[in-house]
Amino acid sequence: MSNFDADFFRGLLKEEREEALDCLEVDLDLEDAFVEACHDYKDAKKAQDAAESEEDAGAAAAELKECFERCVETAKPILDSIDLKENDLDMSLLRTAMLVRGGPKSFAKFADHGDLNGQLVETLLNNKKIMKGMILNGGPMGKKYGNAMRIYTQIMAGIENDRFHKVNKKLAMAVALEFAHPQTEFDTNVEIDAQKRFNHYATAHKKGELDPAFSYFSIWELRMAINSDATNEQLQWGRDMQMTYAPHIASIYNERWRYGYMVYTDVGHRAPNWTSSPRTYQQLLSGGGREGPRAWFGRFICRAFGIPVWGFKQHPNNVGLSRWTPKGWQMVFELPGSGFDSCYMDQRPATDFIEEANARSASSEQEYYEKVVLLDCLGDVCKEKMPKDDASGSVDPNRMWRSLALIQRKLLAERVRDNPKCFERKGPSIIKSKIEKYIQTINKTVSPRPLKMDDAGAVTVPAASFAESNGKKYVRSPPSFGGGNQLHLVDGEGFATYEVPSGVCFEEGREYELSARVATVHLVQQNLKLETTDGGSPCVYEIEIPYTLGEWQDTEPVRVRAGGASTLKIFRKKATDCFGLAIKSFTFTPC
Repeated sequence: MSNFDADFFRGLLKEEREEALDCLEVDLDLEDAFVEACHDYKDAKKAQDAAESEEDAGAAAAELKECFERCVETAKPILDSIDLKENDLDMSLLRTAMLVRGGPKSFAKFADHGDLNGQLVETLLNNKKIMKGMILNGGPMGKKYGNAMRIYTQIMAGIENDRFHKVNKKLAMAVALEFAHPQTEFDTNVEIDAQKRFNHYATAHKKGELDPAFSYFSIWELRMAINSDATNEQLQWGRDMQMTYAPHIASIYNERWRYGYMVYTDVGHRAPNWTSSPRTYQQLLSGGGREGPRAWFGRFICRAFGIPVWGFKQHPNNVGLSRWTPKGWQMVFELPGSGFDSCYMDQRPATDFIEEANARSASSEQEYYEKVVLLDCLGDVCKEKMPKDDASGSVDPNRMWRSLALIQRKLLAERVRDNPKCFERKGPSIIKSKIEKYIQTINKTVSPRPLKMDDAGAVTVPAASFAESNGKKYVRSPPSFGGGNQLHLVDGEGFATYEVPSGVCFEEGREYELSARVATVHLVQQNLKLETTDGGSPCVYEIEIPYTLGEWQDTEPVRVRAGGASTLKIFRKKATDCFGLAIKSFTFTPC
């Protein structure tokens, strides 16, 4: 494929441009009217930005709105006069956009690395479906179209034609676009393997470990769900940990806080305590941090469950995140009084991102493609420069076609007001997720298992079978993903009291080895205390709590006496470093 040099791609670009322009006819009077309206809009925007008083700002805002309405009115006859699907014009538009954005030199450099790469480029530029999939969904990171095609082809070659095929095909494109440009794992120089990232999410989805909405996300949304910088092993740990340690957070009905609420309960707002290098998300959860690390963990845990996340900055030293919910994209960990209008990421205003998200959700992919994407491709045909991120939300008289695309996007985004359910992601079920099954369990009234004693005199106390506590603010008893219930002490103020039934008897004068089955996520733990009686005398024992990284583990046995006890009380010392503690059961084994 030696003929695939930069001149070849420049020649192809010239041909495609000419073919597209030959099919495009626009009335010059209509064009002039629209460009004039764009000039007026730009002037009104400058006036609004320069306004010094509230009165001036109000007048400028009204003028800006009126100018935008004129832009819309003058755009309509242009849009009505063109059909970008006619005569297969979109093929030329897609090729032109891809060659402009990727660059002839970049395509040539990729194709020069062996015959296979040349074949991949040739296939890509002759496959409208794949080109459409890439351009429609934002293009590859780093504009690496050849590498995206290589990854996509490799992944698709291993996909089975089963009931997961449709989801996996979307996932393959999302992974190919997102990892076309190398990305590294958190705090390392280790490159994330695109194939392994696909395998991780495809397997997790098949096993029902991801959010129920994952099956129905678009490719554009999936890109933001699978692009975590965590290792695949840490993503797996994140899901397993939350479903073990804090299942009630994995099932919060308010989806804005589902998964991410753990930042508030367990990522302490303090100077971070990194215990080794490279840093990990396990360390982050244990050691805490301020705005940055807390937002990092929020992004990580949402993506671990397959939730799309868009991170943002509120000012140079404060970061947060927004995430998909069935009610729209919502901010999490924002500053008081902060909104999308004051946030950005990599110079892109959050308002521009939200407008795109709203427009995509309020329309079908095909409609968005025809009304927005192809117009933007026309901008490449006509050699219009791409707007800088900080100007991406404004019409520009020097970028007519991109301005028309922007107007179409704004009009589509406005539909959200009349269709609030457009963000819901539902459909025919291909897999019932563990989250769905768990929520059904919550809705059933199940009595906690009682205390029991076996023939050898060993007493088992289910941790959720307490008779008294100081309320759900401090003590919770959610169902466990593995069956039954568990106890969750939120902080050091929680206590729980258990009544010993008549059928269970602790022998007078006899010692028992007490152990608890616990799950923790913090390196530093406060001991758990047991208050009981022995022959009528009060006794308090301490159980040392291990750091289990979110897995169930038995504590080291402690020798206790509980002869004749009618109640057992557990509690901890209140302290700034006393976070959550999950307990499945207590076991008293006769010595």
